[in-house]
Amino acid sequence: MKMMLRGLPFLTALVMAFGLAACEGEQEAGMSGGAAVQMAQIEGSVVYRERMLLPPGVEVEVQLEDVSRPDAMATVLTSVRWTPEGSVPYPFVLEYDPADIDPRMTYALRATIKEGDRLLFTTTDYIAPFTGNPVEILVSQVPSVSHPEGTPLEGTVWILETLAGEPAPVGAGGKPVDIQFTPEGQVAAGFSGCNRYSGGYKRDGAAQHGSPLKLGPVAGTMMACTDGDELERGYLQMLEQVTAFRLEGNTLWLLAGPEVLATFRSS
Repeated sequence: MKMMLRGLPFLTALVMAFGLAACEGEQEAGMSGGAAVQMAQIEGSVVYRERMLLPPGVEVEVQLEDVSRPDAMATVLTSVRWTPEGSVPYPFVLEYDPADIDPRMTYALRATIKEGDRLLFTTTDYIAPFTGNPVEILVSQVPSVSHPEGTPLEGTVWILETLAGEPAPVGAGGKPVDIQFTPEGQVAAGFSGCNRYSGGYKRDGAAQHGSPLKLGPVAGTMMACTDGDELERGYLQMLEQVTAFRLEGNTLWLLAGPEVLATFRSS
């Protein structure tokens, strides 16, 4: 009996040691499995000033974007999309991972209202995302743009006529440079003088001259040409500078502020 009593403290210590080791093992396993992500939220509403009801089936989308690079298209961190009911305001809750936010970068909220592929409303001002909830995002109506004959910017093959104020030469094989805007996926593509190219484009935002347009980044095939190389370099550099466009008759102007970078005619 005395031997058993003397052994109890030893056994108790042994059990406690095994228990602590097991707990530490569980904690380490939980840490190695990855801690649960604590998501943050941006709450607010999307509004517009026009006295109108939206057609049925439209979609509202709010995106949190990294807009740190003015020479590149914004990077979308997260977004929320829904079909609204009733009239404005349209409330939203946008979740994001705080670990994705770099204090050295610049972020913005962007909202759009679309009917299928057609953009109806969009933000035109910078909306800071982290100034506190709720956030009100004002969107502006996007005018329908086409020239008097009804040919739209999108879906038309546009042939380059002038570049940097000079008549545009033809490219390799006597083929002219061209561009076509496809609303599905917002893709701009064509022949750049030597290679085929394609890239994204956006028609939202704001522009003091013409209607807003941003192109890029652009990728192309890698063919080598004896003719058209210099034309291609100048043309692709021009596309990176575009901030707006204007249509009149069968002519398309690509603009950087008030400056006309290039003109095209519809094929």
